[in-house]
Amino acid sequence: MARFFYILFFVFILFPNFGISQDSDLKIGQRYEPIYSQYWVNGLAINPAYTGSRECFSNTLLYRNQWMGFEGAPITQTLSSHAPFKDEKNAAGIFIFHEEIGVTDYYDIYGNYAFRFQLGEGRLSLGLRAGATFFQGNYADISADPEGLTTDLLLENESEIFPNFGVGAYYYSDKFFVGLSVPKLLSYEIKSSEKKMSIGPDNYDFLVTGGYLFNIYQNVKFKPSFLFRYRLDNTYQLDIGANVILYDALWVGGSYRIDDEFAFMIEYQVTNQIRAGAAYDFAMGDLAGQHDGSIEIILRYEFRYKIRAVSPRYF
Repeated sequence: MARFFYILFFVFILFPNFGISQDSDLKIGQRYEPIYSQYWVNGLAINPAYTGSRECFSNTLLYRNQWMGFEGAPITQTLSSHAPFKDEKNAAGIFIFHEEIGVTDYYDIYGNYAFRFQLGEGRLSLGLRAGATFFQGNYADISADPEGLTTDLLLENESEIFPNFGVGAYYYSDKFFVGLSVPKLLSYEIKSSEKKMSIGPDNYDFLVTGGYLFNIYQNVKFKPSFLFRYRLDNTYQLDIGANVILYDALWVGGSYRIDDEFAFMIEYQVTNQIRAGAAYDFAMGDLAGQHDGSIEIILRYEFRYKIRAVSPRYF
């Protein structure tokens, strides 16, 4: 199993330039990987190597309403579940995603696997995900003419399935974490009736995350973190944030997304098993004043069946 995983991992990284094409009538463009304000809580959404890192059976629900008041803006829901095996070297999980943008819906279903081993004072995890994106375009719901469209102008609903893979690496200890991932290795270019599927770094979302835990006082901790997304066309997005942790229960913090948004967030560890959090993003830049901000709500429940499960965990 481990040998098979390594072969897949290095094939996708070292031999990225090939493509195939097939006919399709779908007319959609490239899609950027969604970014979340509370990415350290919902790590499986952006990095398959996060699988099993909670050292227990961890389940996370997320709801995000982006750019509230802006018609057709994205509304997102995710579900992630993952756990390590008894040998602690292997871990598996599932990630389910739904996003509604206008009259289009995207559904992602991905299985995740990670091979983990001790390295120094921490643990290095190499992850692989495989699954598909299911696209549904509800174009028949569009009415450009208030009096009704003529028959030859009616739009038809369309659907498509896009298989995909992703890889990642994640290193973590009790004090810090750092991750690197490419959540989707396949890209799709749709032109007229042709769909071209290719593997190549030009459309990769390279995601880099990191964070560190500082003990300030006996019951006060400080955890700065960042998330950096980069594409080879020199487009990027950087989130820089920090949380103050009080009594290992209450998390209060904020983050700044360069030239885009500022987010305020609060999380509460209700019990050793239940954690709830919320974030509110204020728009900056070109979108300032164009909408009512974005809200994100997250809930995590963990079955702490592992003998060596650590409580609390900060990453």
